[in-house]
Amino acid sequence: MASDSKFSLFNFDQLEIALMDFRAQWQTADFSGHAELHHKLGNLILQLDHWSCLRGILIYIHRCIHGAEKVQNLGSLIVKLEAASDEIAKELVIARAQNLIPERPRKALHLLRLLEKKIEPFKPEIGQVLHHLLSVSLLESQTSSLDHSFEFDRFLRSIQGVLRYIWAFVDDDQEEQLDALATKVSSLQSFLLGVLDFKFESCSDTVIDIYLNHVASLAVRIAYQSYHYWVRAMDETPAQSSKALDPLYLQHEIDPTTPEVLESNLIFLQHEIDPKNPQFWELTLNFLTSLNKISPGRNEALADYFLCSLLNWEQGHGIFPMLKSLVAFVINEPEESSEDMQSLSEEIKVLLPLTASISANVEELYLFICLLKVEVFLKEQLILSSSSTFMKEKSQTKDLREVLNFVGNFTMYLPQAKIEDGEETFATIQEKTEKVENLYQSFHANLITEEEARSLLYAWLLEVVFTKAETVASQLLQNGASLMAFGEFQIETVNQGLELFEAFIGNHLKEITTDMNSIVIQFEAAARRVTSLFYSFVFEQTTEVIIQKRIILFSNLLHKMELIKSELREMSTHFHKSHIPKTYRTGFLDSLLYNIKELHQRDPKSIALVKHHIEEMLLDLESLKLSLMNILQQDSQDPDLKDLASHFIDVAYEAEYVIDLIEVGIGAHWQHQLWITDLLQEIKSIKTKASQIFEGKTCDARAPKVTKISSPRLMQARTPKIDETVVCLGDQMKDTIDRLTRGSLELDIISIIGMPGIGKTTLARKVYNDLRVERCFYFRAWCSVSQEYHKRDLLLEILSNDTGLKDGIHQMNDEDLEMKLYQCLKNRKYLIVMDDVWDATAWRELQRAFPNDKNGSRILMTSRVSLEEAELKTNPYSLRPFSSDESWKLLQMKIFHGDCPEELLEVGKEIAEKCKGLPLAIVAIAGLLERAEKKQKVWKTIAESLSSRIVDDRQTPCMEILLLSYEHLPDHLKACFLYIGAFLEDRDIPVRKLIRLWIAEGFIQKSKLEGLEDLAEDYLMDLIGRSLVTVSRKGTTGQAKACRIHDLLRQMCLSKAKEENFLQLITRYDEPYTVFDDVDGGSDFYEYRPPNPVTYEKHRLFFNLKRKHFVNSSPSGPQTRSLIFFATTDTNPRRPYDISFISHHFKLLRVLDLESINIGMSFPKGIELLIQLRYLAVSGDLESIPPSIANLWKLETFIVKGLTDKILLPSTIWCMTSLRHLHVNNQVVFDLEDEPENSSALANLVTLSSPSFSYGKDTEKILSRLSNLCKLKCIFKESWDSSENCNQFPGLELLTELESLKIFYLGKALHPGELSFPVNLKKLTLSNFRLPWDRISAIGGLEQLEVLNLVSRAFEGSEWEMNEGEFLKLKFLKLDSLNIARWTASAEPLPNLEHLELRNCKDLEEVPFEFADIPNLQKIEVQFCGQSTEESVRKIEEEGIEGLKIVIH
Repeated sequence: MASDSKFSLFNFDQLEIALMDFRAQWQTADFSGHAELHHKLGNLILQLDHWSCLRGILIYIHRCIHGAEKVQNLGSLIVKLEAASDEIAKELVIARAQNLIPERPRKALHLLRLLEKKIEPFKPEIGQVLHHLLSVSLLESQTSSLDHSFEFDRFLRSIQGVLRYIWAFVDDDQEEQLDALATKVSSLQSFLLGVLDFKFESCSDTVIDIYLNHVASLAVRIAYQSYHYWVRAMDETPAQSSKALDPLYLQHEIDPTTPEVLESNLIFLQHEIDPKNPQFWELTLNFLTSLNKISPGRNEALADYFLCSLLNWEQGHGIFPMLKSLVAFVINEPEESSEDMQSLSEEIKVLLPLTASISANVEELYLFICLLKVEVFLKEQLILSSSSTFMKEKSQTKDLREVLNFVGNFTMYLPQAKIEDGEETFATIQEKTEKVENLYQSFHANLITEEEARSLLYAWLLEVVFTKAETVASQLLQNGASLMAFGEFQIETVNQGLELFEAFIGNHLKEITTDMNSIVIQFEAAARRVTSLFYSFVFEQTTEVIIQKRIILFSNLLHKMELIKSELREMSTHFHKSHIPKTYRTGFLDSLLYNIKELHQRDPKSIALVKHHIEEMLLDLESLKLSLMNILQQDSQDPDLKDLASHFIDVAYEAEYVIDLIEVGIGAHWQHQLWITDLLQEIKSIKTKASQIFEGKTCDARAPKVTKISSPRLMQARTPKIDETVVCLGDQMKDTIDRLTRGSLELDIISIIGMPGIGKTTLARKVYNDLRVERCFYFRAWCSVSQEYHKRDLLLEILSNDTGLKDGIHQMNDEDLEMKLYQCLKNRKYLIVMDDVWDATAWRELQRAFPNDKNGSRILMTSRVSLEEAELKTNPYSLRPFSSDESWKLLQMKIFHGDCPEELLEVGKEIAEKCKGLPLAIVAIAGLLERAEKKQKVWKTIAESLSSRIVDDRQTPCMEILLLSYEHLPDHLKACFLYIGAFLEDRDIPVRKLIRLWIAEGFIQKSKLEGLEDLAEDYLMDLIGRSLVTVSRKGTTGQAKACRIHDLLRQMCLSKAKEENFLQLITRYDEPYTVFDDVDGGSDFYEYRPPNPVTYEKHRLFFNLKRKHFVNSSPSGPQTRSLIFFATTDTNPRRPYDISFISHHFKLLRVLDLESINIGMSFPKGIELLIQLRYLAVSGDLESIPPSIANLWKLETFIVKGLTDKILLPSTIWCMTSLRHLHVNNQVVFDLEDEPENSSALANLVTLSSPSFSYGKDTEKILSRLSNLCKLKCIFKESWDSSENCNQFPGLELLTELESLKIFYLGKALHPGELSFPVNLKKLTLSNFRLPWDRISAIGGLEQLEVLNLVSRAFEGSEWEMNEGEFLKLKFLKLDSLNIARWTASAEPLPNLEHLELRNCKDLEEVPFEFADIPNLQKIEVQFCGQSTEESVRKIEEEGIEGLKIVIH
């Protein structure tokens, strides 16, 4: 504090000195017995003193504040006042010299009354000037330099003087308020006298002007209040003279001297200079900052005056050094400071006013002051990092030690509820203190650079800031009642912003780069705003003013957060909405909701930071789907509703993408936070818009644009016919058969020529399967050539028809395969069908493999072009289009299976005519009409639609009709159908694989009535029923085992899939693969890699490439969910490849099919990271599967095409509870050791192959965990235990849901024992068990059994005597490689048998003749059996039911 003030006694003017002396005489004189006289003298002295103080205030304002000259008469009044004051002073000096008061008090009274009359004329003019001064904005005026220090000194004293005058008139009730105001004025006076104690004459600063003018304005208000008391004291009718003149104080002429008005004015005046008033606090700090700029280096001294004089803090208080440091930091802030400096200063400015009074939360307040001190220290060190003093003195850390000591001591005295807060604060400060001290040592030992030291300091600072913000935010959000004024949405926005801060700092705290400085600084500023808002709620009493302050703080915080979010969005990953699939939109929503629920239920750690966001999103998506998705289902015509629904699904796709990124761990947490909160807001916006649009509207009232086609599920039959319904075109089929079976013995080539869709393949297939053809040729084979083919594939396809060949043919090269085929066909009469030949090249490449033994062998080709080549020895056979009658007959048969109703006859024929005689178009439109309402109006609508679509294009003559059929598909069938189009052209598609892929893709939604696989099969049957998909191979009970689609339908699927972003098929004709063969010359060993690996954006990718081209190109797909690879022909297909790039380039995969690539001896690295996988198929020389496979907790289908003898499954497999299908093509062994704690039963597993079991407890343990298994293919091995009871038939009765069982035995003959099978078994295959025939009754008693395959010595013995009442539901029976000789049957054997197959049963004498009486028997097939067996079959044919088909190879 200053000791030598320049404002000393010599600054008092003559009148002030005279009044002081006169008052001193009055105070010391003896007035015993003259109390009234004493009172009168004192009152007159008070009046003169008050007049002198008013004069002092007015003189200062006139001489020191520019702008006061605007007040009329102020200058002339000052001249008069100065003249009068000189006269009065002289009179008082004389009276003082004459000792009038002690010696002649009455004369003194007379003199004072004369002087009072002298100042009385000034009263009106002073009142008018004060009133005018109130109306002049002194705060906007400029203060002249304080050369007039005399006036300023007198001015400060004059303010106290007018307060003394008011004191004489107030009641006891107002004394407290007046005393408080006088105390604050005294503190202000002390503060100003201290801080202005330096050479100040040259200063000219706007901030200083504003502060001093604020004091002057306060003085005028106090003077104006005292003026009314002066008028009241001197006038006889004070009420009339005290009429309100000040509109700021008085309204409707209220007397300011009344107690109520006075108290209000005193409270207002206190507030104007109250340190707790943020405005005055800000004004004062700005004032000190300006003073510090004028005289740099005095910030700590100014802080002393501020705290001691204005806030009355004692320097000995433990918190004082920290408060002083904070104030000094704010005062010393540069004028052009950075945003982080400003935000820190702002937080200090918010907190410091709270220290002006003792709060109920003073302990918590002190802790925050200590944390702020640590932040200031770190910030100051960062400032010093650009100077030569950075980290030079170890004493720089002493401030932190002082803070630490204070907190340590302070915590000991905290209330119990606050001790934990104190301990946490102590731990934070202690940690930072030790880190700074260690940093100092490392820096001076040259262990780290200056830049590294600075980065560490900055990181520690942010750690304190955000830890504090997180803590206070938690408390703030718990105080919901106080926050409700700001609105629920705004509160949630703040909450989300804080979570965003936490995530951002968590990601980048230790790696803040220069590029990130800007955004980090903004985060720091926003975090401090949160803390400032907390200060207001915790430490301030709620008043109207404080509420307004909080609203401002809150609004600024929201604005700041939005600015930060905008900048962060520019830094974030972007979702490409242009690649969102347009097919299966509503079904996708169901799939998404199911997946989110599944994820929420599992609750992995990866979603912890956004778990409540995901919960909220789930609720919003569900509610919005229910109210909005019926738009698409009802085909509403309202464009706004349809656009909104489409936008909603786009947002749902983006939400799925973000949630998957979060779960997989791609990207920074803060990006996830920002993204998901933005999506939540967008979803809420959609909900609002939907409510507005729906209001007053009913979607059901609108007529649909297109005829809706019903989509009944085909729950009844799952055994479709392979062949299309064919209307015989005259004798074309007969003629074709004749050409094949008659004529020259030379090898002949017959071609069926016709445009696409005319029925070439259908006719060829019907001819191929005709019984006359089957019997005519010893060997038959079918191969699909197509426009794109590989010689190797064709050779393998033809050879696969020879059941005697082993899998070893796949390891042969092309030359060996060609020779193998030649040898296979040599001296055999054969028929080879080459379907969909585009030119004669395929024939030229294969013709050497077809021997001409002059035995009547034939080659049958189908082609859409004429094959006029020298090698063709017959003219092409051209198919003509159907006539109108033939077209109508086919359409009628497909739809009605009989006659058409009369009302539909005319329009039906019109539709048939529009199909232009193309069978494919006819059956496609029939599939549509079959499901449409059988009403004339509906059919006419379809006919009109056809008229507008027909395009005269020879290459695609029925494409528009096919498109119409597609467009009328339900949404779920559209997705399934387009998916089929990506499979290889003219190749069988395994139905089981297709169904599992559909399920993995999410096309099949769970149903309470049906299982997923059953429902998927219904979908397939529906597509087959619509003639869009054909069955190419059936199972033993007639169910579809393989399917395919017509080339034109496939072409349409691929075109539509591309248009709707549904999938992408990549072949060697796509970039960058067009150059591969040119560069590497087709060699499998040349490793060409393109310079720029391609990135795909589509959801689903199907690759049809050479293995090495696919691997070497290393493609990527950030948004890809499905990757299915079909390998084209390689000369070395078993060569292993490293496919580890997939886990890095396709991180969001749900479907990964690499079954046609050898991945080598070890499981690919990184596959376990693809946690979204639901379908995984791999192939390789694997010996084991790693335990990490259990990370794929969503995996439903796991297929391993092992190339070794045995594969070991890890014990963690029991944790994969989502598994439905687990298939290993060779032996698989379960590891039952070291099972994890969370292992359980695989309750969802429905199919399994091929585990290796042996009799014992381990097998029982495994089977007990597979309680819902429906299909099992397994190997049963001889037990190592030699005891009698340990080598028996396995007990499978535990598998109560099992319907299909294939079991192969390896070992010596089993011990006699009971055979036990699951009671619901429908299909059974036994191999190599060598069971006695008397045990077969255990199988015959299975009431649900429909298929029985007994192969490779499954039963051993020469005689099988069938018992009556067994195998009552059996439909298919196969006996293969058995040593049975005699087979006897009861009178009514196998009453439901449809198909009997005998193979390699060379000892069998005959088939029981009783089989001729089986009513349902359709086919008997005999191969490699004895002549007597063949003769017995022919007898059955002769005597059996009509239509029985006998095939003998």
